[in-house]
Amino acid sequence: MKVKNYIAAIVFIFYLGLLGYLYLGIGQGKTYPAKPISIIVHSKPGSAIDYMARKVAEIARKYSDVAFVVENRSGTQGLVAMQHVLDMKADGYTLLGVTKSFLSTVMVNKSKVSLDDFLFIANMVSDPEALISNKDRNFKSLDDIIQDANKDETQVWIGPGTGSRDHLMALKSWETLGIDANWIDYKSGPQSILALLRDESAVYVGNPADIKGKSDLDIISIASAKRLISLPDVPTFNEQGYDMNESMWRGFAFKKGVPEEAVEYVTRVLQDVVNDDEWENYCNETYVFSNFENHEEFTRRIVQETEETNHYLNKAGLLALYVNEGPVNMIVVLLIIVFVVFLLILIFNKFKIKNFSYDQIIAGGIISISLFFYYQTILFQIPETVNITSPSLIPRIWIITLVLLSVILIVKSKSVSTEKENYSPKTVLIIIAFLLVYLVAMQWIGYFFTTPVFILAAMYLLKYRKIAFMTINAFGFVLFSYFIFNKLLHIDLPLGWWFI
Repeated sequence: MKVKNYIAAIVFIFYLGLLGYLYLGIGQGKTYPAKPISIIVHSKPGSAIDYMARKVAEIARKYSDVAFVVENRSGTQGLVAMQHVLDMKADGYTLLGVTKSFLSTVMVNKSKVSLDDFLFIANMVSDPEALISNKDRNFKSLDDIIQDANKDETQVWIGPGTGSRDHLMALKSWETLGIDANWIDYKSGPQSILALLRDESAVYVGNPADIKGKSDLDIISIASAKRLISLPDVPTFNEQGYDMNESMWRGFAFKKGVPEEAVEYVTRVLQDVVNDDEWENYCNETYVFSNFENHEEFTRRIVQETEETNHYLNKAGLLALYVNEGPVNMIVVLLIIVFVVFLLILIFNKFKIKNFSYDQIIAGGIISISLFFYYQTILFQIPETVNITSPSLIPRIWIITLVLLSVILIVKSKSVSTEKENYSPKTVLIIIAFLLVYLVAMQWIGYFFTTPVFILAAMYLLKYRKIAFMTINAFGFVLFSYFIFNKLLHIDLPLGWWFI
């Protein structure tokens, strides 16, 4: 038996071992927890939720048998982090840091991600919303803000994000105080604070910690049931005669389907964390209330606040459809585009099918798909209340680039010598079809099953028949990619929806 056959056998055995480790838990132990628990945070390091998660991980070392490790996966106001957790196995080793802002994110973005996909196991803190002003405005109470708003000019309120929790707090405050004002989105908290320091607005909506180190700013009121220990001189809305309780809660959730032992273990650790003196010091330093709520209490809160969030998002006009319904079925549109594109290529070849080349087929396919996507961007619509760049801009730039390059390829293909090639366009098209099936199947069956099958099939279609090298390439590539992505880069390759 040749050395290459031994190597192929070893690679295949390691591959089977990897499948057993990933899907059957072989070698991972049966007692939970058997490995570190990841906390997925939706924002960059230094944010409020990131700082809270890292403080939890730090204190949890005293009470947990394994480490809690924070991973930052930012993007799309939290959808990237949420989707990552849903793509993982529901085994209790991937915890999602959640904030109240997720309620708006899911509703406004209309993603396939749903809050119903998660098991909210514990709330940790309540960070009260605050109305903050520049000291030069000389606002001492909510009544001062009301008097200023009743002047001839329209009062300006600012904060990060349209449809954000701060924006919804502003809408709720105007309703409670009986005033009208304009909201200006400064995109981020730091930009909003700078604008307030320049006295560009009457009120900034944020959280108490936003004034740290900024002596030119005053908190007029916080929307909580009681005053903060760290800010004993700052009154609440209730104390000033207005019924208002609005806080940014932050807690943790699992993907639904997690074993009960994992829920019980992590909940117990989190309870120990909030009872620790170090946690109390953290809450005082960051101007938040420690507010532990178990699964049942936390879930009730979310149900109630989801209804309220829906009300104010509708009031702000932010729940409009972002994609219009097309007059023609999408499949029909795609078929028409493909027909027209290849008819034009046929005309270009003077109606001689034998002149069709591999380059023309590929270019025609790219043009067809690009034009189909361009048609979809025509259906995009943005509510007038949202001041953002059209989501069609970037896709159209790529689409136009691809179409131009494909047209150039078609034109150049006519001048290329039509020598007999070692492959046929039919083979290439089959491989492309396999690729499309592979990309879809990967989501259902997983990367580790579909990838070696695709590689083996592609090599076979290309008339490669050396079994040992085919085995080494297909299964060795999977082992290599697991080591690079999962272990070195900490990027989890999909296990497949059927197995998670």
